[in-house]
Amino acid sequence: QTFHLVFIVKVMKMNMAAAIAIATALLCLSTALEAHALASASNDAATLSSSSSTSTSTTTSSSKILRSSRDYHLLEVVPHDTSSFTQGLTYFDGHIYEGTGLEQQSSLLQHDPSSQMKTLQKLPLTPAHLFGEGISHYYVYKTSMDGTRTKEHRLIQLTWKDKVGKIYSLPDMEPIKEFTYETVTGEGWGITFVEHTREFYVSDGSAYLMVWDADTLEEKRRIVVTFDMGEKTEQVRYINELEFVDLGSNGDGVGDTDGQCAEKDGTCSEPMFTPTMKILANVWYQDVIVSIDPITGKISKGYDMRDIYPFEQRQADGADCLNGISVTGGGVSQREVWVTGKLWPNMYRIKLID
Repeated sequence: QTFHLVFIVKVMKMNMAAAIAIATALLCLSTALEAHALASASNDAATLSSSSSTSTSTTTSSSKILRSSRDYHLLEVVPHDTSSFTQGLTYFDGHIYEGTGLEQQSSLLQHDPSSQMKTLQKLPLTPAHLFGEGISHYYVYKTSMDGTRTKEHRLIQLTWKDKVGKIYSLPDMEPIKEFTYETVTGEGWGITFVEHTREFYVSDGSAYLMVWDADTLEEKRRIVVTFDMGEKTEQVRYINELEFVDLGSNGDGVGDTDGQCAEKDGTCSEPMFTPTMKILANVWYQDVIVSIDPITGKISKGYDMRDIYPFEQRQADGADCLNGISVTGGGVSQREVWVTGKLWPNMYRIKLID
């Protein structure tokens, strides 16, 4: 808790009273999520307990399991630059893109997951005073003179307090344009693209997720993220990095289209989501990934990440909090994701367990 308070005071530029209030709220949320995770895991705890701290040779369809924890299988560990203050991860065409933060240090990076996450490109964020935040791959439709419609792939990037976003072409990461935006707090934190509705979900450190039209970047609606604590329902603040997934998918895109809208001319007249479609999110300074219903905002599950890179070890190494989620692509289940954190020495490929 002392480490959290120092970070909040120094980096967030808050007074001690405000920092204590935030730290207390985070501690309460952590306790509630832990209790929820323990309850939801009661049926399979015995099955996993024997392998929770030891390696196993059990395999999935794509990878050997290096270690099994209560809420995930660890599949792969690769190096990560400890100078990277990770704010977001996203996948496109066989590569993982990373957005980093801090003034004078923010950048976009393209990594090759097939080669130990080797960095292939790095583009500093300009102007240098901007503090980079969440990123997401998406695409727009372009129609040629002969009427042929094609996808033009892009990457969108938020900034922390400047209310300025950037759009780049992919895969070359060439800047295309800037845009401005408003959120509840006036900040940008996380962003993810929902392909079948052509919308962005955006976090700003509040309990709200803003939903933007992916083509116009105009806000369409807001949802409140909530957590059922039994006798009452609490709003959950500090939602950070986001990643839309279909936990029922077996490939790069969303899974079965039954129940979704039919896309016509790049638009979706009746947005619908199947029960397996969720928004995965980091919660600032919590070792958890939460699964959020994209319609109601309710948290349906908390995935316990405390043992992936324990807090005590992070303190000793000078690393910061868990932040960064991306699907792995490659035609595998979207339960398989890459995760990392700010100033972490590694990235981890895991498979989430329900």
